[in-house]
Amino acid sequence: MIIKNTTILNFKDLSVKEDVDVLIEGNRIKKIGKNLNGDKELIDGSKFYLTPGVTNCHAHVAMTLLRGSAEDTTTFDWFNKHIWIYEKNLTPEGVYIGTLLGAAEMLLSGVTLVCDHYFYMDKAYRAYKESGIRADLAWAVFGTGEGWEEKFKEAMNFTEKYSGADERLTISLGPHSPYICPEEFLKKVAEISGNTGLKSHIHVSEEQWEIDKSLKEKGRTPIEYLKDIGILKKGTILAHAYFATDSDLDLIKSTGAYISHAPKTYMRFGVVKDLLPRAIERGITVSFASDGPASNSNMNIFEVARDAALLAKVSTANPELGRVEELIPLLSTGGEFIGRKDLGEVKEGFIADLLLIKKNSPNMNPDTNIFANILYSLSDRDIDTVIVDGRIVVKDGKLLTIDIEEVVREANKIRDKMVIRKDEKPMQTFGV
Repeated sequence: MIIKNTTILNFKDLSVKEDVDVLIEGNRIKKIGKNLNGDKELIDGSKFYLTPGVTNCHAHVAMTLLRGSAEDTTTFDWFNKHIWIYEKNLTPEGVYIGTLLGAAEMLLSGVTLVCDHYFYMDKAYRAYKESGIRADLAWAVFGTGEGWEEKFKEAMNFTEKYSGADERLTISLGPHSPYICPEEFLKKVAEISGNTGLKSHIHVSEEQWEIDKSLKEKGRTPIEYLKDIGILKKGTILAHAYFATDSDLDLIKSTGAYISHAPKTYMRFGVVKDLLPRAIERGITVSFASDGPASNSNMNIFEVARDAALLAKVSTANPELGRVEELIPLLSTGGEFIGRKDLGEVKEGFIADLLLIKKNSPNMNPDTNIFANILYSLSDRDIDTVIVDGRIVVKDGKLLTIDIEEVVREANKIRDKMVIRKDEKPMQTFGV
């Protein structure tokens, strides 16, 4: 494949290269230059910006099935009176359909990599295999509650079977959180991680009560606690860490762990914190996250980035923070989260996870500051072509891998079974 006469926008360094050709061989960018030729599929790139694919580093993708089911509520009621009641109705087939729906939504909005943390990940794996997106899959486990041993065994069987089976689909361990998972269970996960080299993907420090509870019961913040028991280390994906203290952030930086930042979820629950500017100041590797569609509504990471910029400004009352040059690089840091240093740039030798974005959309012009337009003005309709692992999966704004109409029909059928209350007991309890 050769993309001719395009303009490359690199998110890492905000560089611009105009009127160049990009040769893709297999799943990699072979060469970037002028007047490249060959017996290849040709794409006229003259009307497009070529950018890295966008990454979503914490999501509950099959929660698309619960979109709109718990609105205008506190986090306590969201979990205990809605989501953790509805999720007891979740089935393997539901996860398959819900993941296909989420994968379609992400690909059409330019997401080429997702780190998914949910249930029945063997079915999600199938959906990702078919959709063509790149994914890291962590089967969510609690280590407590009814039948937890069998559920953990199922998760570990999946992990052992699929680790290394497909270069595009990687596997992580998925302990839910330090406020639910018992200490001995988390130590077991840490031991498995040490023995296998698999990273952990875990929720931590989402709300203030978690900090208070941990300090009272353990004498340490949740992040300090995870460090002491072996979970927090290089490569660990920390979902949220929104209430991390300054010393927590220093610990995260020193261990080489990562933060997945989901600003829309926080604002939906009315919580305004300055985590992102503090993390950026320390040089912590941060990536954007959609979280679940039941709290974030959609899975558009460009919108998440926009929200992150505004939240950084509002939380500090400082319009000079959340700068374009700080936030644009975070759109494509997900390669680091899955241990791939050859993702996230339009660069020779890198994996071809790429977007072609329309130059001539009204909302993208004038192009006085194209990276500001990317952050604040771009919409789904501006994504023309999506390439994952060297394969075109979206062309002319149309998804090539999934029958969207069929998936939407099936998702709405399943939805009717998801929002049934068989009882009022949540599968776990959120809060003190």
